Amino acid sequence: MSDSDTPADSRPDTPFYIAQNQGFATITEHDELLHPDAFSGVHADSATETQYLGFSVPDAKIHALCYLWHHPNLQTVTGGLFVWQGIKTYMPAAELCDVRAFMRDTALHNDLHEYRLDNDYGVRVVEPLKHLHMSYRDDARGNRVDLHYKALSAPVMFGDGKHFEQAMRVRGELVLRGQRYEVDCFNIRDRSWGKSRPEDNMPLPPVSWMTGVFGEDFAFNCNVLDQFEENPELKGRFELPREKTLNGGWLRRDGVLARIVSARKRVTREAGTRLPIEIDLEFSDEQGRQVRIQGRLLAACPWQVWPNMIFMVCSMRWECEGRVTYGDCQEAYWNDYLNHVESA
Repeated sequence: MSDSDTPADSRPDTPFYIAQNQGFATITEHDELLHPDAFSGVHADSATETQYLGFSVPDAKIHALCYLWHHPNLQTVTGGLFVWQGIKTYMPAAELCDVRAFMRDTALHNDLHEYRLDNDYGVRVVEPLKHLHMSYRDDARGNRVDLHYKALSAPVMFGDGKHFEQAMRVRGELVLRGQRYEVDCFNIRDRSWGKSRPEDNMPLPPVSWMTGVFGEDFAFNCNVLDQFEENPELKGRFELPREKTLNGGWLRRDGVLARIVSARKRVTREAGTRLPIEIDLEFSDEQGRQVRIQGRLLAACPWQVWPNMIFMVCSMRWECEGRVTYGDCQEAYWNDYLNHVESA
């Protein structure tokens, strides 16, 4: 069998944003910690292990991305957080912006049980897969974060056993440029390991990683590339069969967890910035359940994570069947797509 015929989830170097979810696997408490053995077949410099946490204060249009990005083959760590209000054109314009790109991984000497990076960003595992404590302090700028993440449901481990996501309730305190806010929100956190994240230019349309938690009974994740039937600017250059645009996803509703097997995404994008002003998402899961979720942009800030692409982190107001919540739409735009639309 050639590499192209191998199921994507079984290839050690499959990029993290392609064919993520071909089923579910078993999770253990160890998956809260580092996975050095998972990199035995991954020799690329971009070998990656991550820990993502987010939070929001919707009434104040505040959103945040909090991240640990370990490159075990380079023995380096990228990490920290940025917290902002409303729409930001540049990442350093965020009210709190403190993500360091290059740090030695000696900060992980206690694994992920508890760590603190050079910029004071730190996470402690209070109880594996159930309770995390995240904190950060920068007195010079009047910024402080002290949050507890508690599980609403069991984690969702993807079929390759190298990525999980989990609906969390987040409570605690945020002080942003001297202004105090109470945090009480939902977040779908995630962890990844055992794969590379290549910086290659990708000839792909925008990809949207969309998550939301409506309550203990209803949470979702859906990862979809832009579809040319809904986005005419892709025609002739980025036309993918619809079944190839769904990278994966899941729906947990009324106690039943199932894979998403088909999806349609319509995005109204702002000219110039390409921001997703409105999203109309419909999907079906393997149980035959159909869901339609409509989103409107609340806050956004770019993360120029790699020079060859832009990563936009957005807070969306999601509505479904009369219920409202706030969640993520994280989008990636690569060089080929941006050059194509800017040249049109």
